[in-house]
Order: sequence, then C-alpha cells, then structure tokens
Amino acid sequence: MRSTPARSPQAALSVPAAFVTTLALCALAAVGSAAQASGQAQAAGDGVALQLTKSAAGGVDLAWTGGQPPFRVHRGASVPPSSGGDTAARAWSDPASAEPLVFYAIEPIALDVTLAVSPTGGAVVGGVLYPSSTRLLATWSPTLASLTTVVDHGQVVATESLTGSSRAEAAGAADSSAEVGSLRSETPYSVVLRACFDAACSQFTDVAGGVASGATPQEAWQLQGTGSSTSGLTHIVPDGNVKIHAFRYGADAPASLAGRVQIYYGPAQMAFKGLAVGAAAAPATTDVSTVSSFTSLAGSAGLITPPTAAPLVAEVATGQAVPLTASAGGLVRFYFEARGADGKTRIMSVDSRDGWAGRDFNANAPTTCSTTADYSSGGGCQPAVAVGVAGDMVAPNAGITNARQFKIGYPTLDDWRWNMAPGTFMLFTTDPVAGCSASSHNHVFASWTGSAWQVQRFASGCPKLFTSMQAAAPLHLGAGRYKILFGDPSITTGRIPGAPAPFLGPKRLLYADAAATGDPANLEFEDFEPRASARGTTFLWPSGVVLNDAAEGYIDDFVLVSPTGDPDFQVLYVAITEGFAPPFAGLAVLVNP
Repeated sequence: MRSTPARSPQAALSVPAAFVTTLALCALAAVGSAAQASGQAQAAGDGVALQLTKSAAGGVDLAWTGGQPPFRVHRGASVPPSSGGDTAARAWSDPASAEPLVFYAIEPIALDVTLAVSPTGGAVVGGVLYPSSTRLLATWSPTLASLTTVVDHGQVVATESLTGSSRAEAAGAADSSAEVGSLRSETPYSVVLRACFDAACSQFTDVAGGVASGATPQEAWQLQGTGSSTSGLTHIVPDGNVKIHAFRYGADAPASLAGRVQIYYGPAQMAFKGLAVGAAAAPATTDVSTVSSFTSLAGSAGLITPPTAAPLVAEVATGQAVPLTASAGGLVRFYFEARGADGKTRIMSVDSRDGWAGRDFNANAPTTCSTTADYSSGGGCQPAVAVGVAGDMVAPNAGITNARQFKIGYPTLDDWRWNMAPGTFMLFTTDPVAGCSASSHNHVFASWTGSAWQVQRFASGCPKLFTSMQAAAPLHLGAGRYKILFGDPSITTGRIPGAPAPFLGPKRLLYADAAATGDPANLEFEDFEPRASARGTTFLWPSGVVLNDAAEGYIDDFVLVSPTGDPDFQVLYVAITEGFAPPFAGLAVLVNP
C-alpha cells in the first residue's frame, strides 16, 4: 500500500505512507480532515480493500470489499485506531472532525462458536425415556451478542439429506440454545447456526464452528389400557370391530359437536354389518379419557350392508367420512369401499342429510342406509362412483381391477373441513397391476382435480403407486406437510401360523412436503420420500413393554387424528387382535411428539 500527503482541493486525497500499515484481518488507511481536503484514499490488507471518500459535508465515507460480515470499524487519531462500531454493511459514514489526521481500519469479526445438538423432550414410559421424535435441541457458546452488536437474531437450521428438506428456528442474539421442531422422526439432521443481520434474515452468515449433527428417534405409540396384552386394552366403543376412521370437529362446528371426535367403524353385530357411527360425550382435550369412549349408534346411523346385492353395493367395507366447508355444501361426504354385484370393488360416496352431524345419509325417512332399494338407482342412498375400475362407464381406471381400502389426505390443521380444492390426495389399495407392479399390496396415488378423483400415472401409463404398503393413514402436519403410517406386509416376521386375522407386518412412516417439487398447495406423488426410506415405529403396551413383531403385525385398520387440532397430541385409533380372537377397536397415543 502506498499513498501521499493530502494536497490542494484539486488534488486527489491521499495518505502519508508512514501512517499506512496492515493489522491482522484489517485494512488500515488514514485521511486528513482539513475542510479543504477532497478526493479519495485507499488501502488493502488480508482480503479487505478499503476506500475512503471525502463527503461534501466534510466527513468521510468508507466503503470496502472482501471479507465476510459482520465488520468492526476502527477509528482514531493514532495507530492502532480505537473501535468506532460494528456493521453488517460494507459502508460507514463518519461526520466531520477537527482532528488533523484520522486513521480507519476495517476488521472482519470472527463469529466462532461451539455448537452441540441433542435429543429433547419426550416422555418416560416404563422407566425408559423416549425423546421427542420431531424436535432437537441446539446449544452453543458463546452467544452471538457477545461477539458483535449487529446480530439481529440467530437462526438454527436443521436439514435432512434424503430430500434436502429443512426447518429453521429463530433464537435471540443473547440466547445460547434453541429447539428446532416439526422434524421427521428417525432422521439424521445437519444443524447450522446462522447470524441474521435483519429481522427477515435476508442478510446472514453461517457461524464458524456452528455446524453439528443429530438424529431424531422413532415415534413411540403407547396402547391405552392396562397390562401387556390385548386383554387389558381399552375398547373405545363397546361393539367396535374393524374399519376404524375418525375426524375432529373444530371449535366453530355446531355447539353439540364442537371440539368432539366422531368415529366411524365396523360394528361386531352382523345385523348392522357395514359402517356405524360412534359419538363422543364431550369435547376433546389432552386428557385421553375424552377421546377414548364413544357411544355406539349402530343400527340408527351410518351404512349397513344390504340383504341382497344392489348393482354397486353388495357389501359395505371400509370408509372415510369427510366434512365439507359451507361453500362446498356444509355436509359430510361419506366415501366408502363396496363390492358390487359384479364382484368388483369400487370407492363410492354418499352425502349426509343432517349437515355436519354426519350420521344420516338417507334422503328418505330412515336414518340408515340398509336396504337393496336404498343403494339402487333412485334410492335414498344411491351412491356416486368416486374411483371406478377398468371397464366401468363411470370414473374408469385402466389397469385397476379393484379399488379398495383408502384414505384421503387434506389439511386438517388448517380447517377440520375439506374445501374440495384441487391438490387433495387419496391413497387406495389395489391388486397387482399388469406390466406395472407384481406386488399384491399396492397403494395407488390419486389427486382431486376440483371435480373428480384422478389416478396419477407415469409416462408409461402405469399408475403412480407405492408397493408393499397396506392400510396407509395420512396425517396433516401443517402447511403442505404430511406423514403416512402404514403396514409393510412384505415383512412376515411374527405371523402366527393358522391365525385368521390379517397380518400387516411392522408399521412404517413416510413423509411428504408439497413444497418439495412445485406448488406448495398441491401434494404430488413426487413430494413423498422414496418408499425404501420408510422409517420404523415403536409400539408399547400400557405397561411400557415394547410389542413384539407378532403383536405389532396384527394392528390393522388404523387412523391418525390430532383431536385438539394440535400435532403435539396425536391419537391412533386401531383394530387389534392377538391373531385369533375377533379384532376390537382400541387406541394408542404418541408419547414423544
């Protein structure tokens, strides 16, 4: 670096060489502050190039390049100059001064911390700690505020490597820890600490040493009741058998329904075989007793298999009742699986006649749908075909021979009702698809177009589907994020020879984020993680003992619900058996959300 003394107003402002030096990580320059001085001075050192410009008001404007923010501006009448302040910008203005010579130095501030990541939260069950499956705790030292005054706040960013999804949590500049939430279970994360220089964190720098890794554990679900066998488990409804589904009413539902959970299930009585309704006695709270006891309305509400086959309904199987917004009708649309007179299974729907109560689906006087005439053309419960099969005249689907057990995913944390907006998804079970999948348990992905369910297909014409998946149940996690819990029937470890009950294998989880590939309001097949990346789950008896492979494998017909509208309280309604006895309706609670 080299400069010369300040000269006349017409000459470029410069600095005596004797007063120019370099500090570690600094660029140092000096300028005379006489009123008649004008022009510029420059200096460079260790990657920072500093330029001084005399302002019209007689002060000095500093600008520099190189280095990473934040910077500390040193100013003084001698070398080394004293500190003038911190900035995240690359410019600084100094007002006019009577000092004959002022030295300036720019020092990049080293933001260097030690970061650690650890499990957090959760619960102790049976003497075992099950940390949170969705949160990690980041701690660091020293605080960002102790290193510089220009950090607006810190931000902890956790990123998983499989899909690159990330979650961020803000922390105060003086904080030394932050908990990152809404993570995926049993997933490794790389965690970075950022220093944000504005409220929006549009300008930031990753902190040196602020990188660590951690992993979330599996979800742990505890069955409710007593003991370590099915004999001690809670029966949520006296006649509950299989085909469990449920939804929650929001606080803005009619007063008699607001805040409650309503279940739909297959009752044990053969006379009412089909899908009955179970009514809660009180609004749901985090007290498990408010979501674990229902009054059976079997025989007075719901759908009953007709005595002889109607063209589309010979047997009522699984179903899902979906409340619709007022703009979409202000009713409950009951989607259900039914085998028709031709032996083929389709997904149908009927609408409630009692609004959001969702109990009476017969347009005529009876409050149940039960007769062959009810389900036939012109009957009070004549169904609409939602998902047809190959060869159908209505809603046909090439290559699909049967459309069976299904679930619909819609943003239940945003509204307990579905607004029927395009982008809602359905997963349904089908048989092997010739030329596409030889698996006996496929889940086909369909999207709601705004007026119909459309099976999504690859360019080859094959339906987009997941293999080795059974009874998938989605749960909305916020924004466009979902998880699905399902059985993996390809794993038969634990199956009991001769047991008549269906064996679904271990329960697995997959995650999806609509923002992964495009429209954040439209969940697509490609927004899901690869099927091979599905992670495990842990199931516990009420005693805290972990279920073995056999006990977990015979959990079937499950549905996930956030009864209070908060994902920190999740309930899993299940049909469960030890393999030989008739299944019954029970429930489990997520102990480590």
